[in-house]
Amino acid sequence: MADAVTTSPSSTAAGRIREAVAVFDDPAALQRAVDDLTIAGFERRELSLMAGDATLKERLGYVPPDIDALKHDPAIPRQSYVAPEDEGNAQGVAIGVPAYVGAVLASGAVLATGGTALAAAAVAAAAGAGAGALGGVLASWFSDKRSEPLRQHMDKGGILLWVHLADAGHEERALAILARHTPHPVEVHEVPQTV
Repeated sequence: MADAVTTSPSSTAAGRIREAVAVFDDPAALQRAVDDLTIAGFERRELSLMAGDATLKERLGYVPPDIDALKHDPAIPRQSYVAPEDEGNAQGVAIGVPAYVGAVLASGAVLATGGTALAAAAVAAAAGAGAGALGGVLASWFSDKRSEPLRQHMDKGGILLWVHLADAGHEERALAILARHTPHPVEVHEVPQTV
């Protein structure tokens, strides 16, 4: 593991925020670091990742080839960190809602046309399974949408994570946690505050 490289922990100048920036070689190491940061009291809104290639192209006009020059550039578009459990919730909704709606509509149609409860249950099960399969496709799409930017970042040399440092205590904790999860130097910088 690399030692943290920092600037002096002096107070942040007006209109600037202090951040730690770390590069991760794989999504699993990133997730372990984020888990430790949240256990240590950091909120998700204090964590950000570099945006995906489509956003970089849209906002910058090009896709930077590697991440080394991007770590300290405040113009690089960022996105909020989304935890896998949040993705799991979205996948559950994507599968469950179509299955439920399909089953209810199918059983209602059978009962409305004079079918028996047993026939309605059979049709509901079949419709629910079919709609659930469609939901499974949607869930897979959600997973791919989350994974694609991380794959794009890996192609550029790693996944960048920025951590907002509210005070010296946050900085000390963040640097220790990040250094445990990446072999790359963890750096600290100040960037202009954006609204």
